[in-house]
Amino acid sequence: MKEEIILLVDDNAFALKELVNILKYIGYKNLTSSETVDDAFSTLKKGSANCIIAALEMENVSGMDLLKKVRAEDDFMTLPFFLTDSAFTKEKIIRAGLSGVTGLLVTPYDKENLNAKMEMVSEKAAEPVFVKETKQLNKGMDLLEKGNYKEAIDMLDEVINSEETAEYYYNIGYIKTLEEKYSEAIPAFQKATQLDSLFGKAFEGLGRAYSAIGEAGEAEKYMQKAADIYLDKNKIEDAESILNDILEISTDSVNIYNSLGVLYRRKGDFKEALKQYKKALKIHTEEVYILYNVGRLYIDMNEPENAIEYFEKALIVDPDFKEAREVLDAITLGSI
Repeated sequence: MKEEIILLVDDNAFALKELVNILKYIGYKNLTSSETVDDAFSTLKKGSANCIIAALEMENVSGMDLLKKVRAEDDFMTLPFFLTDSAFTKEKIIRAGLSGVTGLLVTPYDKENLNAKMEMVSEKAAEPVFVKETKQLNKGMDLLEKGNYKEAIDMLDEVINSEETAEYYYNIGYIKTLEEKYSEAIPAFQKATQLDSLFGKAFEGLGRAYSAIGEAGEAEKYMQKAADIYLDKNKIEDAESILNDILEISTDSVNIYNSLGVLYRRKGDFKEALKQYKKALKIHTEEVYILYNVGRLYIDMNEPENAIEYFEKALIVDPDFKEAREVLDAITLGSI
C-alpha cells in the first residue's frame, strides 16, 4: 500500500468516486475527498496531505482558485497540485502554469498516466526532510541578524549540498545586498527566481539590487513582477509598498498605475483606484485592458452609464475584445 495522503476535490460526486476507485486500484489508500474548495482548504490546514488533485471546473469556486489559495500559503508553496479537466485549452494551460500547478490530468482518466504522475509525488514524498539543513539555515539567519555576515555565509554554504533551493539562493542574495555587493547579489537572486518562478521576495530583491547600481529599467521590471506576484497572492500591503517604491524609480509606467488601480479596487477604495487607472490612461490612452478595468470599476461604483463609455472605448480599440463585449451586453440586458 502506498502511504501518500491525497486530497481529492470535485463537486461532481460521480467523477470524485471514479477518481477514488482508480487511485485505490493503483495502490493509494489514504484518500480524503471534498466536494467544495472551502472544505478542502480547511481539511488541508487541519491535517497533512502529500498531494492535491482538484477539478478545474466547479460550479461555485474553481480548482484554479483553490490552487492560488494554496500557493499563497508559505507552507504549501511546493505541495504537488494537479488540476483535472476534460479539455485543457491553451488559455487554461497558461493560467494553470502561471498559478504554480504541478501537472494536468485529462478526464476520463488514463490509469497508466495517473499512476506515472502519482509516482512522481511518491518519489518526492520519500525524500528525507532536511531537518539538519533547516537548523543550519536558522543559525545562519541568527548570525545575519547579529551582523556576522561572513559567518552567516559560511553557515549557509553548508546548507543543502545536493539540493538547490530558491530560499538558499535568496538568503545569499539578501546577505550580499546588506554587504552592498550587488554584483554578487544579482546572480543569487536570479538563481532563486529560476528555481521558483513565484518567489516574490526574490524578484523584489533582484529589483532593489538593480536599483542600487542605477539600472532603473531592470529594477522596475523585476519589482513590478514582485508586485504582480504579491497581488496574485492577495498580499495587498506588500504589493502597495513595492509599487510606491517603483514610483520613485519611474513616474510614467502604465503598469504601475494599472497595478495600483487593481490594488485599491481590491481594498474597496474605488476613488483612489479610479485615480490610478486614469493616470495610466494619460500615458496610454488606448490600452484596452485599462479601459476595461475602468469600466469594471464603474460597475462596482454602481455607475453603469460611465462603465458603458469605457467598455465602448475598449471595443473601438479592439472590436474582438470578448470580455468587454460580454459585460456591455449584460448591462444592456439589465443583468448587471
